[in-house]
Amino acid sequence: MTKYASITIRQINQLALVFLINKNKSLGTKMKLPTKQLFATIISSLALVVSASATAQDAAPTFYADALPLFEKNCVACHQPEGPKVGGISAPMSLLDYDQARIWSPMIKNALITGYMPPWGAHERHRGEFKDERYIDQKELDLLIAWVDGGSLEGDPADVADKDGLIASGGGTVLPESGWWIGDPDLVVEFERPVYVEDSIMDWQPTVQFPVPEGAHSEPKWIAKAELAPGGSWVHHIVSSHMGVGVPGRGPFTYPEGWGVLLPADPFITANIHYHKDPGEGTAVTDLTKAGFVFYEDGDVIDHVVETNLLPHRGWTIPAGDPNYEVNNSFEVEEDIYLLSMGPHMHYRGKAMRYELEYPDGEREVLLWVPDYDFNWQFLYEYNEPKFVPAGSTVHMSWWFDNSTNNRFNPDPSQDVVYGPETTDEMANARIYYAPTTPRGIVVGRELPADVLKAARDDDKLRRERANLLDQSQDDFSWLTEGEGSQ
Repeated sequence: MTKYASITIRQINQLALVFLINKNKSLGTKMKLPTKQLFATIISSLALVVSASATAQDAAPTFYADALPLFEKNCVACHQPEGPKVGGISAPMSLLDYDQARIWSPMIKNALITGYMPPWGAHERHRGEFKDERYIDQKELDLLIAWVDGGSLEGDPADVADKDGLIASGGGTVLPESGWWIGDPDLVVEFERPVYVEDSIMDWQPTVQFPVPEGAHSEPKWIAKAELAPGGSWVHHIVSSHMGVGVPGRGPFTYPEGWGVLLPADPFITANIHYHKDPGEGTAVTDLTKAGFVFYEDGDVIDHVVETNLLPHRGWTIPAGDPNYEVNNSFEVEEDIYLLSMGPHMHYRGKAMRYELEYPDGEREVLLWVPDYDFNWQFLYEYNEPKFVPAGSTVHMSWWFDNSTNNRFNPDPSQDVVYGPETTDEMANARIYYAPTTPRGIVVGRELPADVLKAARDDDKLRRERANLLDQSQDDFSWLTEGEGSQ
């Protein structure tokens, strides 16, 4: 029922009288009482106007009929009760609840207009190329804005077509009973004991070993899925040869069928952990990061052993105050590969990033264009189908940085900035995941090729040798020293 629907006949009569008085005043004539026929005509006309206004109000978008279905499709993968933690962060409200949606509606409108939500980053030109893309159609965006502008009306709960299916079906949006998005893990590892990040720490990068429970992993296994569960938002990133990379906004790794990473039988899995928080009294945190794995089963075939390359670019200086500083680098592809995914990485001054492929014949193709990079949403852009890249191709990478006062996230626009490990430094990385195109035909459960086993063992060994391992058997804090870290 709208505010117009309850208007009385007496009020309509009053409106008719006011109309006549104003009309006579505008004509400079004396007021004359209308005939019954004229008065009836005026009342009829006013009733039509009131009816039209009521219909317009009734047609305004409502939460249950209009907004909720669009929230289900585009938003509630994260914005749901007890929503998922994605790289240590979680949504602040549930958009399945009208009261919360109404309170947040001005912020929802702003996030939609600015493109901050749904978070994705990849330009519209890439629509349909990558898995789990988060584009919102213009008509849907317009309808949600109209709902906010129309007063964020609730409407009738009966308008919900499927009350039992309020959470979108795609993208793994319902957390399994196991508590892991990858399902029931075959192996779970965690720190030997919680890591204490004391009050004075702002940026710290220890290398930590995750003990493998005794008897839980006695022989090499092929990883089909891996999920990192950071202890909180203070975990800037996690880097592991076998667990992948954990950064704000990035979810689990699920490899395509026949693609995988070998996890050797080892009492430890090693990872570099980067903590970043505001220092000061009462800011200390305790972190217990975990990781879960799902393995391929005996008899499965691994054709493509996944490799990764950080593709970092160093040796540049961003001048103080520069609003659009550009750096460029290139990578030569020496053998035919399938490109699986790309993960741009910069820090607070990161503005935009582009991967471009130059084929051997000189033809160029933009692989990924992120025009509005957001440090808080560092996505891994995985192709729906791995992309063939021939030997002799060159990957050209470009990064843009905003070191000016216009960048509200800029720690200090008065300072020149160089490549460095701390969050307040900068990075220009362009991680890729790929594999040679020649199928390996490795049957899970049978003897492993010697080169594959050696490479898997060397990866973790190298990470341990390059950094000082955190000794969790110590009770003091002498280990509070900066380790080597990279995204």
